[in-house]
Formats: sequence, C-alpha cells, structure tokens
Amino acid sequence: MATLNERIGEVVKRKRQRDRLTQAALGAAIGVSGSYISGIESGQTGVRITELEGLAVKFRTTAIELITEAAGRDEYKFTASNRERDAFLTLYDVLTPEHQQQARTFLLFLREQQDRAQVEATE
Repeated sequence: MATLNERIGEVVKRKRQRDRLTQAALGAAIGVSGSYISGIESGQTGVRITELEGLAVKFRTTAIELITEAAGRDEYKFTASNRERDAFLTLYDVLTPEHQQQARTFLLFLREQQDRAQVEATE
C-alpha cells in the first residue's frame, strides 16, 4: 500500500504532466529545484507545507484538495489518454458556467454526429 507521500507524489506528477511542465519548470515556479520535485514525485521526499501551498496555487487548487485527492486515490494509470482527459477537464473547470453549458451542448452534438455516422456505416 502506498504511503501518503507516495500518493501526493503521484498527484503532483499527474498534474505536472497534465500541464505539460518539466520538473525543473514546476520547481522554478514554486521556488525549489527540479530534483526536489523529482523527490516528491518518487515519494522519497516529503513535501513541505509551503511547497504544497505553492503547488496548489500552480495547479489552481488548494493544499487541502491535493491532500484529499492523494488520500483517496487508487492507483492511477499514467497514459496519454488520461493526460489528455485531465487537460480537457482542467480547461473545462476554468470556464464560466455559461461557457461550460456551451461546451456540454457542443459535446452532445459531436456525440450525436458520431452515433449517426456509426449507424450509417452499419447500414
């Protein structure tokens, strides 16, 4: 079973990759080295609260949310598909409610088009 440090590392790595940041770039953004970020991600280094708060700001969340996500996290698969999904959700989350509704409407339209094309292909 993973420790909380390891799970926090997993969350940091996932969010860093989602935002397409290097360890060095993320470290520079919060005032630490890339090797410190590497240590966090590998679970070898416990994250200090000041850096956890800096990470939370960079990832547009809170320190409590990072800890909560890590505490409740099952094994997460680092795949290109998951990274793209996470990046999409991040974009969606920063939209205004009106724009979120427009995005939902557009996605439903795309799904209808896809379903229609599949039906036509089988006929």
